[in-house]
Amino acid sequence: MDVSERFYFYNFALEKKTLDEVVKSLFDFIRQDPAGSYRIIIGTDSKGTKDTPSLQVFVTAIIVHKIGYGARFFWMRNYRKDRYGIRDRIYLEAAFSLEVSHELIHKLDTFPDNHLSNYSVEIHVDIGNNGPTRHLIQEVTGMIEGLGFVAKIKPDSYGASRVAHRYT
Repeated sequence: MDVSERFYFYNFALEKKTLDEVVKSLFDFIRQDPAGSYRIIIGTDSKGTKDTPSLQVFVTAIIVHKIGYGARFFWMRNYRKDRYGIRDRIYLEAAFSLEVSHELIHKLDTFPDNHLSNYSVEIHVDIGNNGPTRHLIQEVTGMIEGLGFVAKIKPDSYGASRVAHRYT
């Protein structure tokens, strides 16, 4: 079962979308100005819930950023029943982003009139040089880049630290 059968994504208007519908919407956005410069970004953020401390929510965002002119984004939530330390949470965030990225690339490759295959996918990770996650930078970015993606950390990881964070 792939991501498009297991998860649904939402847009800013809270409309429920399958991964196929998300891809179509991203293409529609690019078709408005095919000569524009675009970035494909996937980012995940997580946090515990106040009502149930052992329940963690993970939000993954798919973003197509038209450089200098805005973006179109979609997000999904995933819940895990367990308490995770900071290291495990960061690795799970990266794993969710990688899973969605692989599924997105598969969908893009099969989509007719594909304008997005010329773009590399950036994975935005909610880690940075300041704070408790600084010692994870090389490990996590190495894993992401080893799988063929571009890894971005704070302050450049707004896909995770701003967009996904907004819905956790």
